[in-house]
Amino acid sequence: MSPTQDMLTDRGMMGEGVIDIPAFRSMVEAQGFDGLVEVEIFSAANWWTKPGDDVLKAMVGALPAI
Repeated sequence: MSPTQDMLTDRGMMGEGVIDIPAFRSMVEAQGFDGLVEVEIFSAANWWTKPGDDVLKAMVGALPAI
């Protein structure tokens, strides 16, 4: 993991950080949630500079890990 360059607009792809997303997701689903997953990535210096198709492929690839 790289150090954060900006507290608002420097975020990695889901699952790359320190938050235990699988545990959080398990708790939410244990309460009955089975809806869609929404993804927002604030990343001015990284993900926002890449083609949308590449970002979408990375998001879809990260979903099984979360």
